[in-house]
Amino acid sequence: MGDESPPRKRASTEGRAESGDHYEVGYKRPPKHSQFKPGQSGNRKGRSKGSVNFKTDLLETLKMLTAITQDGVSRKISTQRAVLMRLRDGALRGKVRELVQLIELARTYNDDTMVREEAVRAIEDQAILDAFLARGEDLPSEPASNGMPGAQIDDNA
Repeated sequence: MGDESPPRKRASTEGRAESGDHYEVGYKRPPKHSQFKPGQSGNRKGRSKGSVNFKTDLLETLKMLTAITQDGVSRKISTQRAVLMRLRDGALRGKVRELVQLIELARTYNDDTMVREEAVRAIEDQAILDAFLARGEDLPSEPASNGMPGAQIDDNA
């Protein structure tokens, strides 16, 4: 049994860098030569130029014009508006599902506008109060008898 073969190299020594750094090759640790280089990925062709995501497709679809006939007159409106009109018509006919959806949409989008307008009003009111106080004038210390500052009640009326 003198035919002894030379010892086999271990997998851990295959991926050593040329500079002598030790790198363990194993599970989730591929050899350095087969790893992606910086700035490269596994998808060499990349995403094609013409492909779009779902959001873009949805927005384009909702903007597309569709022909409707209303009161005997044909006109073109966006798909989004046509869908909302159909939803409204269903709700007015008493279809509960459409009514619930329309109410939920109204609650979602009408409240947002009202909250924003109230916030703007509050900012404007605060700016008026700040300007008033900056002039150095004092606020009235005693409110008028009706609770409104500056208001006077005419007893002769």
